[in-house]
Amino acid sequence: MQQDVLQARLDMLGWTPYRLAQEVDRVKGEKKGTANYTSTVTKVLANPGQSQTRTLEAIVKAMGGEIFIRWSKTEVVTVAYEDVKVSS
Repeated sequence: MQQDVLQARLDMLGWTPYRLAQEVDRVKGEKKGTANYTSTVTKVLANPGQSQTRTLEAIVKAMGGEIFIRWSKTEVVTVAYEDVKVSS
């Protein structure tokens, strides 16, 4: 994820990193307090590529988004299986 995508969303919402930390605390439901997430939010906004997936996911969810994986190429592979009997 690119830094400018997160920052653009934050700007669109009119939020500060502190406000985002409040929402992350709410989304996680752990009630650890905003101060617990403020530095984490700042680090993720500065360099999302170095963040843990679960942290990035919580931040995106707090801003009203979702993370999807899209495979660029997929192919269906059909494999025939044979029954194998194992004797003891």
